[in-house]
Amino acid sequence: MKLATFLVAACATTAVGVAAANSDRDFNPGRTSTTTPIKHVIVVVGENVSFDTLYGTYTPPRRGESVRNLLSQGIVNADGTPGPNYGRAIQYQAQNLHGEYTVNAVRTAPYERLPQPTLIGSFNPLTLQPFGPIPDPRFATLNTNGPFQITKSAPYSDPQAFGTGDPVHRFFQMWQQNGGTNRDLHGYAWTAITTGQGGGTPGVTVENPGQGAELMGFLNMATGDAPYFRALAERYALSDNYHQAMQGGTGANFFMLATGDVAVYNQNGQRAVPPANQIENPNPRVGTENFYERDGYSGGSYVNCADSRQPGVAAIRDLLDGRGVRANCEPGAYYLVNNYEPPYDTNGQPRALGANNFIYPPQQVPTIGETLSARNVSWKWYTGGRDTVDITEDPFYPLIRGLVQQQVPAGTPAAVVDALAFQQAQPLIYNTLGDPHNGSANVVNGPLRNNLRGLASFYADVAAGSLPSVSWVVPKNIDSGHPGYSVSARYEAFVQDLVGRVRANPELWRSTAIVVTTDEGGGYFDSGRIQMLDFFGDGPRIPLLVISPYARSGHVDHVYNDHASILKFIERNWRLPTVSRRSRDRLKNPVMDARSYLPVNGPAIGDLMSLFTFGDDDGRDDRRRDD
Repeated sequence: MKLATFLVAACATTAVGVAAANSDRDFNPGRTSTTTPIKHVIVVVGENVSFDTLYGTYTPPRRGESVRNLLSQGIVNADGTPGPNYGRAIQYQAQNLHGEYTVNAVRTAPYERLPQPTLIGSFNPLTLQPFGPIPDPRFATLNTNGPFQITKSAPYSDPQAFGTGDPVHRFFQMWQQNGGTNRDLHGYAWTAITTGQGGGTPGVTVENPGQGAELMGFLNMATGDAPYFRALAERYALSDNYHQAMQGGTGANFFMLATGDVAVYNQNGQRAVPPANQIENPNPRVGTENFYERDGYSGGSYVNCADSRQPGVAAIRDLLDGRGVRANCEPGAYYLVNNYEPPYDTNGQPRALGANNFIYPPQQVPTIGETLSARNVSWKWYTGGRDTVDITEDPFYPLIRGLVQQQVPAGTPAAVVDALAFQQAQPLIYNTLGDPHNGSANVVNGPLRNNLRGLASFYADVAAGSLPSVSWVVPKNIDSGHPGYSVSARYEAFVQDLVGRVRANPELWRSTAIVVTTDEGGGYFDSGRIQMLDFFGDGPRIPLLVISPYARSGHVDHVYNDHASILKFIERNWRLPTVSRRSRDRLKNPVMDARSYLPVNGPAIGDLMSLFTFGDDDGRDDRRRDD
């Protein structure tokens, strides 16, 4: 996400126009029978927190349950201080000995002290301007070379606090940090410090990549952080082996949530070669330690991973080949592995493409929405900011309108002020990357576009009992938990409100599973092992909760899952085919090695069924307890 960039652009906008409200349309729930008592699945997706960042000090209260996290491994103590095995997570400096991209940089010596965390990606809530890659004064006395508790310096529930700096979370950087397996935990900081978010990112330079120790921070449930997320884990079911499906960031992982696949560059539906400036080159620039040649949010993001001669490809393909893992890269295809904007606006109008417009072309990659509709299973993708009232009734909107009022000439009609304010506010509130069906030509250019709605529509559907069979819910940017412009406490409050609304409708609650996760780990440190599935991932662990009368109460599930597991659950519950012949949901279910947390029959991912119990004595007592 690039909200700081949006802020700068929004304050400079002068065009007039208000996006029209989405027209209402009755949506009858699909009549297809299900294989479980679950008739409604609600998938809630926040942003950018790893499992250890949120659940690093969680302890299951139920006898017989275990969790693999920073605390259980002795990396940290319950009070947030270094534990007896802290050395496992100490960060090392490294060297690139070959002058080309590598995922196996040679470790040299431990950092004596990591650089002070920065404010990159954070913005001043009073001026709406980004702070930039400057040291975060709240962490001026931080002295660490490994994980540290964020909330000793930035209180968790302070409503006036702005988010911490934004760790790097891009594709080639993440491969370099975890080496594809995360067996070696020592390389996270070196990659971030030397490379940052790429030279195509505003504020990032060779001299100042803008990263410090922020990626090593964690919240501490043992001392009271994230109390509602802790209560949900204690009451329902938590996975400690759920992974982002792509190495890297928001756009690619949301696309995986909708397709189990990766976006590809095309012209008029035919594969083509992107503009040269949009092709990734993670080789280090001459004279630098590890600063990538072409990368960043306004830089390279496409990769032809079928061609090992392409920059960065051979290093990853060699790892895969050594393990006999298929890359899943088709000849001539340039895959989008980092964030570009979708090709349509919220009204379905195409956006201009071109070498200097970092927008991916309309996609023909099959989506889960199309799969559901083909079998008459109802669905909607609700993204905060799509409905007009999502913007105009947001607490942020009056501030934007006030700034606009100061900028326009005296006497400017109120309707013009409102139009300008709406146009400037929507990019700040609406998560464009979190609306991946908006990249599909088949969805946007047909009747399925009516399935793309905003939060106001979701709340109305819940209240009216007209929720579709499958719903995805994406909060507004400021409520997403994304570091830089949100905080985890805001996402926690969003989830609490959503769960409360669903439970307030007893008939709906009786047949619902709410799946709560994030798009990706945000580049934060995590200690969990990773399974190499193909060229694109998997990525690090992220949180996943199942909230339902049928959730295994107090259970911490160890089955290996990723974003495609949500697709597999939906498909199994409604007897659907896989999304496509390439999509990750085609992989078999895992047979787990309890010690390594990895499947012995990989590549394999689960279908989330192990987080539920559906038998006659299956926890119906949960319903009585919850009521």
